[in-house]
Amino acid sequence: MNLRLTSVCALAAALSVSASIPLSAEETLPKPVMQAAPAYSAQLRRALMEGDVTVSFTITPAGTVANATVVHSTQRVLEQPTLDAVRKWKFTPAIKDGHAVSVQVQQVVAFTIPELHEKASSVMVAAIQPRQDAASKN
Repeated sequence: MNLRLTSVCALAAALSVSASIPLSAEETLPKPVMQAAPAYSAQLRRALMEGDVTVSFTITPAGTVANATVVHSTQRVLEQPTLDAVRKWKFTPAIKDGHAVSVQVQQVVAFTIPELHEKASSVMVAAIQPRQDAASKN
């Protein structure tokens, strides 16, 4: 699997939305219908740029995103691709008393390069293995 596809898959897997509204029998939270992953350019991946962007936005009664803003990010260069993607997301709306309502949510979008973490894990295992072999020879 190529680096771009793997990175996009990891990013897509990290996406989920949580809303903080009370639930009753007549209330339901919004559910994602379409959450495209933000653009994660080859240039950023080659530079080994990883990070998190926390976005706050409103899910409207129509299920669209409004008022998307960055609350916090670890890498400023990841903010605009995140906002561009979030603004295109679609949801089933939140329901309260049988009517679609707006709801404010926050979402953390993680940009990771899985291959970096796989290599780090294999390096740790390789570093541990010779010590175990050496110990068993004594």
